Amino acid sequence: MAEASGLAGKVRRCQGSDEFDLAGKSQAACEDLVKTAFVEPFVLKQMIKITFVVGAGKAGRQKYGDALPRDFMCALNNIGFDSDDAACTELSAAGRYKYQHDTSKNLLFVHVFPRVVAPEGDAEAEGEDGAPAERVQRSPAEVLAECEMDDFQRMVTAHVTTYTTKKRLLDSIREKLAKLEEAEQKMIAREAVDATLQNLYDTLSADGLKAKVKVMAVELQASIDGGELTSDERTQVMEQLDNKLSSLGDDLKKAEADGKAKLQAKLEEGKEKLQTQKAAVSDAKSAPARPLKYAAEIQRLHRKLGGIAKLEKENSGKFTLDELKRIGERPELEEAIVELIRRSQMWFETDEELDVRVRVCKQQAGASKPKASSAGYPAAKKDDGWSTQKKR
Repeated sequence: MAEASGLAGKVRRCQGSDEFDLAGKSQAACEDLVKTAFVEPFVLKQMIKITFVVGAGKAGRQKYGDALPRDFMCALNNIGFDSDDAACTELSAAGRYKYQHDTSKNLLFVHVFPRVVAPEGDAEAEGEDGAPAERVQRSPAEVLAECEMDDFQRMVTAHVTTYTTKKRLLDSIREKLAKLEEAEQKMIAREAVDATLQNLYDTLSADGLKAKVKVMAVELQASIDGGELTSDERTQVMEQLDNKLSSLGDDLKKAEADGKAKLQAKLEEGKEKLQTQKAAVSDAKSAPARPLKYAAEIQRLHRKLGGIAKLEKENSGKFTLDELKRIGERPELEEAIVELIRRSQMWFETDEELDVRVRVCKQQAGASKPKASSAGYPAAKKDDGWSTQKKR
């Protein structure tokens, strides 16, 4: 890639977080800047945040067009960047951006987190033979376990939004907490600790994980109280409540036999709460599957594919030039749908669960029942972790 000049060149030369003003930029200028500055990955060891001022309050509003924020973010979308309100300065945010209205400064910002590739010769990025090695991917579970609480809460709000995905995250954190406590006990006993446990001990905090367990317990209860459970999730929660009531019944019998009146009263109170919650869950209506993040765009493209299929069926191979051009759009439309489906997959969501939501999305668009995975399209490559982009 030739060295960029002007504003794009300044952006490309960023080695740390920086800020640029886009006052007076047109839609074409935004598209040119984004393509020149962000199509190719940055050669960096760590993520940076590049901030663009795209609007202001009354005092500076005349310097920015009303459409500037939209034009700039659309230009980012066109080169494959994703909007992510939880993005922060870590490698997991590569290829993402977020919009912010800073009321204290009375300015509108778009923060861009570029795609990055490790510098040549970086020891962490080379294999034993000196050849470039793929950076190890970090799963959402690893990122959420390691991040600070503010980032944790933002990312959960943005990417872990159903009861099932929240439960999987909670189970993952509890598992890591148990392993961390195991590592601590081995160290106290002066026993050997393997590399996996040592890494957990070096990177995670027991207090931090316990705090995240509490946050997720509240999140799960909020999903129950908010009537957000699907039919399958209601069944799962009912089974959990039955198991808790059964276990509580055993504890009550033991407390009664032991003559522990205070403990018995406390257990009776807990039993009453569980029974009340079970009745509420039983009486609640099942919530529908959560809509896909890009449902509207997927449905629009799917209807276009449906129109092409109808055209082919009705014209029996005899097409005008315009109709042939329309038919020729099919591969691009299918590819776009697969990519939008991939971007719609929630963290901790299985491919099968995603397929259910895709089918609902298509049915709402007036489609016939699909015959294949991901509603008739090639399966989207699952991407539940991150890595820096391999250098070309």
